[in-house]
Amino acid sequence: MKRRSSVLFAPYRALGYITNDVPVVLQSLGNAYFLTTSIGRSFHVYNCEKLNLLFVSPQTDSPITSLATLKDFTFAACGSEIIAFKRAKEGYRLKSKSMATIFSISILGELIFGLCEDNTLRIWNTQSKELVSEQSFNDEFHITTMIHPSTYVNKILIGSREGKFQLWNIRSMKMLYEFNCFTSPVTFLSQAPAIDVIAVGLLDGTIALHNIKLDERVMTFYQEGKVTSISFRTDDVHMMATANISGDINLWDLDTRRKIHVMKGAHDRAISSIHFFHNQPVMLTAGSDNSVKEWIFDSLDDLPRLLKQRSGHHAPPTTARYYGTEGHVILSGGQDRAFRVFSTIRDEFNTELSQGSIAKKSKKFSVSADELKIPQVLKIAASPVKEKEWDNVLTCHANQWSARTWNYQRKIIGSHMFESGDKYPIKSVAVTACGNFGFVGSSAGRIDMYNMQSGIHRRTFASGGEGHHKSVEGIASDNLNRTVISASLDGTVKFWDMNTAKVMHTTKIGSPVVSILLHQDSDLLATVSDDLCIRVIDIESKKVVREFWGHQGRITDITFTPDGRWLVSSSLDGTVRTWDIPSALHIDCFRVDNVVTSLSFSPVGDFLVTTHVDQVGLFLWANRTMYSNVSLRSVAEDAEILLELPSSGSNDQEGETREWKEDDNAIHNDDGAEVPDVMSKLEDAVSYEDGMISTSQLPKSRWQNLLSLDAIKKRNKPKEPPKAPERAPFFLPTVAGVELKFEVEKSKEESKVNDAAASRVLNFGELAPVSKFVKLLRSGRETNDYSKFISYVKELPPATLDIEFRMLPLENKLIDLKSFLLAIRQQIEKQTDFELVETYLSVFLKYHADTIINAAGDEVVEDENVGVESSVERIVKEVLKVHVEGWGRLGKKFRYGLSVLNFVRLSS
Repeated sequence: MKRRSSVLFAPYRALGYITNDVPVVLQSLGNAYFLTTSIGRSFHVYNCEKLNLLFVSPQTDSPITSLATLKDFTFAACGSEIIAFKRAKEGYRLKSKSMATIFSISILGELIFGLCEDNTLRIWNTQSKELVSEQSFNDEFHITTMIHPSTYVNKILIGSREGKFQLWNIRSMKMLYEFNCFTSPVTFLSQAPAIDVIAVGLLDGTIALHNIKLDERVMTFYQEGKVTSISFRTDDVHMMATANISGDINLWDLDTRRKIHVMKGAHDRAISSIHFFHNQPVMLTAGSDNSVKEWIFDSLDDLPRLLKQRSGHHAPPTTARYYGTEGHVILSGGQDRAFRVFSTIRDEFNTELSQGSIAKKSKKFSVSADELKIPQVLKIAASPVKEKEWDNVLTCHANQWSARTWNYQRKIIGSHMFESGDKYPIKSVAVTACGNFGFVGSSAGRIDMYNMQSGIHRRTFASGGEGHHKSVEGIASDNLNRTVISASLDGTVKFWDMNTAKVMHTTKIGSPVVSILLHQDSDLLATVSDDLCIRVIDIESKKVVREFWGHQGRITDITFTPDGRWLVSSSLDGTVRTWDIPSALHIDCFRVDNVVTSLSFSPVGDFLVTTHVDQVGLFLWANRTMYSNVSLRSVAEDAEILLELPSSGSNDQEGETREWKEDDNAIHNDDGAEVPDVMSKLEDAVSYEDGMISTSQLPKSRWQNLLSLDAIKKRNKPKEPPKAPERAPFFLPTVAGVELKFEVEKSKEESKVNDAAASRVLNFGELAPVSKFVKLLRSGRETNDYSKFISYVKELPPATLDIEFRMLPLENKLIDLKSFLLAIRQQIEKQTDFELVETYLSVFLKYHADTIINAAGDEVVEDENVGVESSVERIVKEVLKVHVEGWGRLGKKFRYGLSVLNFVRLSS
């Protein structure tokens, strides 16, 4: 069977992407500065004042290789074309006949320049959107970078790998001069504050200030490593900053021609861009370590300090877990040894938990900050109950025989280290639901319990004997702190008494267990084994109740949905599978190009977060069942579809989402024919003869607001607007008499009368039009089928429906009122839309009860069959009869359910 998308999950957005190795663009509009960064196939726009994210562009067809800005437009080079975006929305594209990749672009007036990998300079006009010129270079000059020298009209300077750089006239497309003064490749060109002076950065670390008017070298500096970026301060201090591929920044005093300071390890990877704010002592840097930082020079020694930053993992995260009960916070640990917090609602809340004075130690010992951090996080356990009182997060790390506590409230590393009693590396951790105790399991099979507040060792669940003989790969505890559950590579799951530390029961799995997960509300324990099977154990009966087979590679992680109904698993085969526990069915499967290393379900059930190989971000997948009706079926194990990972803006998934909604869960077989929806056919075939009653499945607001519409209108009624002062007429009428008095009130009344008499506005109330509501009601009366009328009524908003009830015609012996009562009676007999019918009947009687009572005494000949010819009294009695029968059946079901619940509560 062929599916167009995942049944349960839709790509939503990516978290943690800030920038990559593409140079960023700093733009000033008025007094505000804006930063544009590339994150692969899309770009971000930030406000530099607070570094908050403003825009995210749609995804491009290929990775972005260069960026440029002009007023409200952002130009992105991707592949062989340049895409122009206006406020992150695509405007137009600039193309050429060549398929060579554009690796650098620059803007000069209406022209945009592109350096291409086929050693060609191409020029486009942004007004005509056409290619206006191109210039190819010979093998003795391989272009690398370019710049427009200030005050040089229609001139650009182009650098090369041969160490030469040339001055070109872009109007005549002629080379004016060639500067042949370097032996190392030119990697960067920057305009100095002085006119005619250009800063030239070379591959060997040389920085030369060159006067291009006189072709003379002004001064020369040297640094370690390739020069990746150069910038100058434009305030009163004559300073130059240069960056290299090691993440270091060198500060140079241009007056004394010496090095002032080296910002060692300013970034963890190569720095792609340095920019000084105009006439401000603020420097912005961006690096391939997925971070953007602002530095301010406000100290007495004029050295910079970090002002603000935005960053994410610069190496792929390997573990991610939702924290708390609101579903807004994710904890993650990665190969960069960082332990970070991500917010799903505000990117400004993303931060790294502090591990102490790493920066100071890095400067003191001249080593990178990553080397001083705690090793990579392997597993995370947390409880939000005591987050305001003491450390409440516990992690174990690669090849470490001590686990670390963390304080989430203060976003710092905790004060305790929980050591393994046998001095073997710790493989698993757990925190009790109350947040008072933490557990650590070692690779030798020992389990130790510590107090999270004091860090004191409380109990040991010893290895050997009745304990585990191999590495403990998973630990969990129940809600009541009575049972501790552990799993090991020895193929057993053991249930311990928490108070006595003795084994109560051992369940043999028959294969090494590599991880476990406990759903505390349902007391279901999921275990993952090396035989590629996921087993579900009921911790009350201590028995395996479900087995799920289907993965073709090692299972990397599992997670429960909040209600405990589904189990989601990932594997090295690249698939993410969803299993329905009550029915033991495989209900969804999709594949991604990058293997999932970790996944976690939101506590509120709206998103699934995943981490992937070779990806530094976290990816959110929306749960379709939260916003649409999804028919669940058993899916074949090989029924896989390939999905792209979510982007930062999730714009590339809009078409896929629309396609899903239009097709509404359609599935096609190999021949292309649509397979009928079995669940919908079963719903159509349901018989209500056994007393079943269905509801409308409409939002509660569609019928609850109808009952309290008057209160809602009163609450939302706007205050009376202020009245404008009365204006005196040009000719003031007077009253006859001795004293002079003006006849203002009389003239106002006369004007109202005259305006009413002269009005030509048509009064539709006098025509008494018939609404569609009444037309369908009368049509149903003629055919004795009110289904179309009920369907139309279900679509009306509460306010419109209230007006229709009020305006029901009362002529012709109340025939329309009788028709409505008969429609209600027919719908009650069908036993569908129960809550809607009861609401409609209540509102109808609210407005027309007096009319019905007054007409109850009319003498009408009664037939055996109830119809519109029958009296209102008889129709009301028939409606009351079916109404009481329906409520009787429903009440019986309620009483039965309450009695069962009382029995269960009392028996337990």
